[in-house]
This record gives sequence, C-alpha cells and structure tokens, in this order.
Amino acid sequence: MGVKEQLKELAFLQDMDYFGVAPVSRLVNLPAGHRPEDLLPAAKSVIVLGVKIPDGAIAAHKKAFADLRHAIYSYTVHGYNKLNDKLDLAAFKIVKYLEKQHGAVSYPIPSGVPRDEALLMGAMSNRYAAVCAGLGEFGWSGFVLTPDNGPRVRWVSVISALELPPDPLYQGEKLCFGEKCQKCVQVCPAAALSQNEATAVEIEEKKSCYAKRDKVKCRLATAGMVKGTPGRMQADVPESIADMAEWNAFSRKDSPWQRMEFSHANYCQRCMVECPAGGQKG
Repeated sequence: MGVKEQLKELAFLQDMDYFGVAPVSRLVNLPAGHRPEDLLPAAKSVIVLGVKIPDGAIAAHKKAFADLRHAIYSYTVHGYNKLNDKLDLAAFKIVKYLEKQHGAVSYPIPSGVPRDEALLMGAMSNRYAAVCAGLGEFGWSGFVLTPDNGPRVRWVSVISALELPPDPLYQGEKLCFGEKCQKCVQVCPAAALSQNEATAVEIEEKKSCYAKRDKVKCRLATAGMVKGTPGRMQADVPESIADMAEWNAFSRKDSPWQRMEFSHANYCQRCMVECPAGGQKG
C-alpha cells in the first residue's frame, strides 16, 4: 500500500468521508501570504479531508428557521463545532503520521476558527483546497459543492513537504447553475450575496466563479444579529456597515442572553442548507 493510500485509510478511520490531494501549484492564485509555500516553504502537496454534515443536524437547522428557535443549538454543536473538532483531530493525526513515518514536515490549517477576525480570513482557504483536490466545484454561494452532498460538507487541509500523487480536478456534471438558480441569494437574511457580480476562479485548466460576498453583512447573519436568523437581537440589516470595526461596534448591542449561549455559534449558513445541489434527506 502506497503512502497516499495509507493516509486515506487513516483519514477514513477518523470518520472522514472525503479525501483528496492537490499539488501546491494548483493553489498559486490564492492571495499572497495565504498560499501553501507562504506557510511552509518546502510545501509539495495539500491533503484535504472532509466530513458530511449529518442529515439530522441539517433538519435541526431547518426547524430553527421555521418555528423552533432552540433547534439551532443542535445544528451548531453537531453540524458545526463538533465537526470542526473531528476535522482538526484527523488533520493532527495525518500530520503526526507524515512527520513520524516519513520525516515530512506538515502544516495543518484549522477547519474553522481561529482566524483573522479583522479580515475574516483564515491562514489558507480549505474550500479552495478542496476544489483543488478534485472533491467538488464552487457553487454561487462560495461553498464547495459535492456530487453526493452538495455544500453540506466541512473541510480541513494539511500542507506537506511530501510529494504525493494528485487527484484530478472534478470533471463531472455541473452542480451549480449560478444566476439561473439563485437559491443561495434568495435565502440570505443579510443580502450578503450578489445576484450578478462574481469572483473569477482559475485552477489549472478549470475556470469557474462564485458570487461576490459582503463578508461583514454575512458575519451579521452568522452571529445571529439580524432579522431572518434565530438570533435574539433581530435587528434590521444596517444600510451601511463598511468593515469589521463597524461590525464590532454594532455587535456590542447584542443580547446578553445570546452571548451566554455559545462561545462560538453559527446562526446562519442558510445558503449552504437550502442549496438544492446534492439532494437532501429529512
């Protein structure tokens, strides 16, 4: 069994549902400072792991947005926070294996937080890495769409100095119909996704795009501060909120009861949950 097959087996033993490998050359168009070689100069490969969000957690999310606010707790824990924990642990085991068995320095990227809150950016995009590893394609929402579960997958990645055989880019049937669908745009409570302005993506020969996203407005929704989310604050979306400094000032108005609910919660992700790609159960 080759090294790549051993890594895949190790990932699946950690309850991962997706495994892929990308050469670092596919990530060349990421922003400066956020490319694999910026983080690990000896980088050769990026290993990507993914885990499907349970159908029950998605059902809880839908119930929270329908008529039962406290259902959001089940989604946040079992569809978000615990998945991040599992992904980070799986990435840690991959790193330990590569360094112990092959002497290959490997650099794990967190699956969720911590990140630079002022810029709303992580060290490197796990979603971009997943597309580069052939595990799906970008949808208009900016999430990675998979053929079997659409965007309802969470990701983690490991940059490694070990060169591994790459997986081909996704070449299956188109999973997102962008402007012809617009479901993600329609369900966003903060109007954070553009209907027609797009960010272009070019990975080797594959070209795609996704909607321009107002990250600050999106953060208002994920923090549960605006109407249309299960958050307690239920404020109108501000007409103008230019940056995270303004968001931080706005957030001080948040309900103290909501602050007690989670150390880190996600009260939105409607674009991910309601996307028709990949089908849904329950």
